[in-house]
Order: sequence, then C-alpha cells, then structure tokens
Amino acid sequence: MKRRSFIKSAASATAVAGAGVFSILKYPRGASAAGWGAWPMDDKAKAAAFLPTELQPEGVLELHVNGGMSCFDTFYTIPEFGQDDFRFMHIFDEASPASEGRQAIDTLQGRWDSCQTGYAEMTQAFGATDGDGNELHLGPWTWPFWSRPDVISRMRIVVTAHDQVAHEGANPKSFTGLGLGNPRMAGLGTAIQRYFTENEDGKGGGGIRPAPYSYVLSPAGYAPFNAVAASSVGAHPGSARPLVVSVEPDSELTNLLARTAIDNPDAFDDAVAYYRAEYAGRLKSFGHSTAARSAERANYDFSAFARENAPVLTDILSSDLFNSIAAPAQLCQSNMGVPDNMPAMQARLATSLLTREQNAARYVLWIDAGLQPRPTGGHDVHAASVRYNATNYSNTFTALLDQIADPMNPRDGDENRIDLDRQMVVINTEFGRQPFQQGNGTGTNHHPGGYVQMFIGGPMSHPSLPNNLQGPSVYGAISETDGFATTAVSPAQSRMMVLQSLGIYPFSTQSYNVSDGGYTDEVDAATAIRDEFLGLEGVEA
Repeated sequence: MKRRSFIKSAASATAVAGAGVFSILKYPRGASAAGWGAWPMDDKAKAAAFLPTELQPEGVLELHVNGGMSCFDTFYTIPEFGQDDFRFMHIFDEASPASEGRQAIDTLQGRWDSCQTGYAEMTQAFGATDGDGNELHLGPWTWPFWSRPDVISRMRIVVTAHDQVAHEGANPKSFTGLGLGNPRMAGLGTAIQRYFTENEDGKGGGGIRPAPYSYVLSPAGYAPFNAVAASSVGAHPGSARPLVVSVEPDSELTNLLARTAIDNPDAFDDAVAYYRAEYAGRLKSFGHSTAARSAERANYDFSAFARENAPVLTDILSSDLFNSIAAPAQLCQSNMGVPDNMPAMQARLATSLLTREQNAARYVLWIDAGLQPRPTGGHDVHAASVRYNATNYSNTFTALLDQIADPMNPRDGDENRIDLDRQMVVINTEFGRQPFQQGNGTGTNHHPGGYVQMFIGGPMSHPSLPNNLQGPSVYGAISETDGFATTAVSPAQSRMMVLQSLGIYPFSTQSYNVSDGGYTDEVDAATAIRDEFLGLEGVEA
C-alpha cells in the first residue's frame, strides 16, 4: 500500500475505532436501558432500599491501613477490657509482664507521654455503645481525631470479621470482599469505574471519558501481598479497571502521560488504528458488516482510546502533586529516618483527585504503609508495636484529617479539601491484631476474627437526616472473652455498603451474588445493608 493511501485509510480507521469505543462498554440493550449497576427502580421492593440522592456521596476515599491495624488501641477501645490480665489496650502497660525489663518509652504509658499530645487521658469517649452495650472509646493513637468533633460526629464504626489469617488471603478479601480463586473477585474501584462509565448519576455526572473514575494509590516500592487484587476486574470488562498510580517524589508519570517520547503521536495512533481496523475486518462473517464480539478486542480498543487521550491526565496528575512533603525528623521521641512523608503525599493526591471541578474521581483507594513501614510490611507490627503504632497511626491520621475541611474552623483552600457532606471516607484494613502479646515479644499477631472499619461522612449523620440518626454510631461488637466479634459484617458486606451508599446496586450481574452477603433474597440483603449496617433505618428513597 502506498503511503498516501495508508494515511487516508488510517485516518478513516481512527474515526471508526474512536466511535466504536463508545459501544464496547455496554451489552446490547434498548437505547433507553440503564447501564450496569443501575438500581432496579421498576421493582418497588428493591426501590424502597435505594438511598435518596441527597445522601449519596459524590466520591469515596478509602484509606487502607495495610499490614493489619490494631483496633484495641485505636477505634475500638473499651478501657475495662483486659485491664486485670493485660490484654487488649493493656498488653504493654507499665505493670504488664510483657513490659518487664523494657525501657519506659517502650510501654504504653511511656510512649504516650513521649508523644506530648496535650491530652492527659489516653482515651476519649466516642459517644456511642457497641452492639453489646459497651461504652466505646477512641484509643490513644487516634488522638489526632480528638480535636475534630465534626469528623467524630459523622463516624460509624463497623465491626468486621473473616477467616483469612495470612496477608495473602486477607488483602484480596478486604479489597474485593471475595476470596482468592473466585472468578468474580474484583476491586471495589472496578465496580465503581464501570458504573459511572455506563451511567449518569442523579447529580449529573458519569459517562465515557478518558479520565478514570477510580484510582489505586500505593507508595513506590511497596508491594503488599496480593494487593494487585485491588485493581482486579474479575468478570467485568477491562475498561472497568482502576488506574494504579505509584506515588513517589518527583515522579516521571506526568511526563510519560504527555507522550513526549513519541515524535508524532497522531501518526502513531493512526497506524495502530489502521491495524486494529484490519484485524476487526477479519472477524466479520461473510455478509455481515459488524465484527464478531470479542471481550479481549473490546478491552484493547478501550486501552487504545485511553492511550490516545493520555495527555488529558497530565492536568489531573500534575507534577506538583508529586512534590515531596518532608517527613518529621522525630515523632514520639523516635527518629523516623525517612526523607518523605508518603502518607501525606498520598492524602494530598487522593484529595485532589476527588475534589477537582472537572474529571473528579468517584473512588480513590489509598494503600497506606505508614511513615516508617515495618520490615514485614506496612503496619504489620509483629514487634515494637507500641512504637510503630504511636508514630505511624498518628501520622497517617493527621495527614487524612488535614485534607478534610472543618466547617467550624475554615482554612484557606477548603474548596479543595474533602467535604463530608459531599464525600465519604472509609478506613479499612485486612485484619486486626490479637488482643494479647505475640509469644514473648513486643508485638501482636494477625486477628481477622474481630476488627473494625470506619465510615465517615456521606450518608453517615448527614445534615438532612432526623435527630435520631445524628451523631457517632457503632454496628457490631467484640467479646472481651477472646477478642472475636459477636456481631459483625463480612468484607463482602462492607463492599456492598460502599456501593449502596453511592447508589450502585450491589447485586448486579458480575458483581456480588446475594449469597456473598449471607442472604437468599436481594430485597432482604439491600434492606439490611441500609437499615442495619449503614444504620439508616426509616430513610425513604
């Protein structure tokens, strides 16, 4: 083929391929049919469980405290638990056998004093009881929250439990709600990306665009066990995959997105489009004008569409968002020994993605490894738990709260911070830590049998709700006997909670079966998610 003919054909192929992208995401359906994940409003029983549009957040920031966050010295502290036998919060009390022969700063009280928080007591009343009637407190390492009653008043603590003891199984469970080997296992961001690509929501957003709706952020060089599950697509099309961003100072990502390495990007795209069209032609049966459907070809078409439009992301992922934020030299009298405050950098980027005026994200997963990650990975405190919990938790929580606007204390730039009326924050982890010492050491082991997640903002205590649904709240309970949950949600149910909060039907094909949530009826499941788990009983659609 002559060069002139090739260029003419390539230009035509580009136009055809570009138009085709807009048809590859939906399965054939009527022109007026809703896209994937739309709530079945034509079914009155199911429609009754739909959250009113004004309660639905515009976006969700999920902070995943990776490595296993202890709940007994953070968000599920009951001071009386374990006080007599040095368990739960009291494992490393000054008088505990576990603290014998150790320096004072390596005890709970000693480390608390070294942090100089300005608070005399190590816990603060949360203002709500758990499912067993116990008065809940916020533990010592949540102290950055204590000066933010606006955030605490919008918080719902949700007890969670599963049976995966190892990171390799627990990470996929916490990210997707489903276990390894399940062909439907997909990251939460995948369902959200697909929904907003195929639908316009009640607030006027959604539709096909080059900019992703979902992102996964992780620190450069940090590779937690099976964290790839967070961006897995399961049975969804490849176009639903979230964009994974490795966060590091002075990242080259912005330059790469600008496609400066290619002398003539348009000619490159024309050539690729030509060969894509040639391949599609081979898939046409005799007498038919359309190519046979192929999931992999559709996925490739969308990736080509995204590649051609990659420069759109140069503004969204601008280079200034990767500028270093210096780490504190010391925290709680411990030398940090790291140059960059990675949690603060991730918090800044996540917030920017969610609060943009144009091309705002609907979901950002921030995989947090802490300011000073443990050698075994992130917050995996098999040793020196008091030291690392004191420094890493408080730093990460401070970074998060700095990005949440405080209506009682306005600051410059609040328009670019998270507004809890418009966004929801979820704090998650793959499992908790055991309520007792690990061996004779200074740490605690994995504990999937009873831990917590936090849902903050969005529909939680939304200003439009009645007084009986205002204020901090708790779902579930953990037993003092063994630290296992007596009432809890499963990881699958917690994923359904997020989807339902966003107005996405959790039981859409290729997502969750109703049995994944332990139910046999979709109406019963959706009603339980709204009324019991989200605590929104009585709210009418």
